[in-house]
Formats: sequence, structure tokens, C-alpha cells
Amino acid sequence: MRTMLALPPSLEPYAPLIAMILAFVDGLLFGLAIKKAVVSFVLFVVAVILGGYIGFSLPGVSASYLISRAVGLAAHWISSAPAIFSGISIFFIMGLAVGIWKG
Repeated sequence: MRTMLALPPSLEPYAPLIAMILAFVDGLLFGLAIKKAVVSFVLFVVAVILGGYIGFSLPGVSASYLISRAVGLAAHWISSAPAIFSGISIFFIMGLAVGIWKG
């Protein structure tokens, strides 16, 4: 597979290496974003539970609704994971794993 990057002629021999580095960095950034989103969701659920305990509530939002909705979405994403990861390079997946782990 030939990578199509707009590089100056002096960097053309390094195009595959640059593409691998860019895929890794892209995966790293996605991993960081995913980890921050999960932490934010967990903190929001904790806030809803604590708010319900002290008497505050949002109309239509309860902890059980949020958790059931999150489990349904996670089940859908996990069932479609093989199709998502089939076309992604190993460097993107490695960057994604490092981003989630170190994020």
C-alpha cells in the first residue's frame, strides 16, 4: 500500500515511517479523549446519585437510566468492534491503548 502524503522530495523516502508515526499519534489522541470521556461520564453518574441522595434531581435523568443507557451503548460498540478494527493499522491501535492507559 502506498501512502499518499504531501511531502517535500527530501522526505519522500520516509513517507511510510511518517505515516506510521502519524497513525500512532492519532491513536494516542483518540485514546486520551476516550479516557477523559469515560471519567467524565462516571463523575456525572456519581453527581446524579449524590444529587438524588440530597434531594436534587434532573427531570428524566436518573442513575439507573444513565447506567442502562451506557450498558446498551457499550454492548453495541463491542459487537461492532471487529468491523471497526479490521481496517485500522496496528500503530493506531497501539497508540489508542497507550492513550487509554496513560491518559
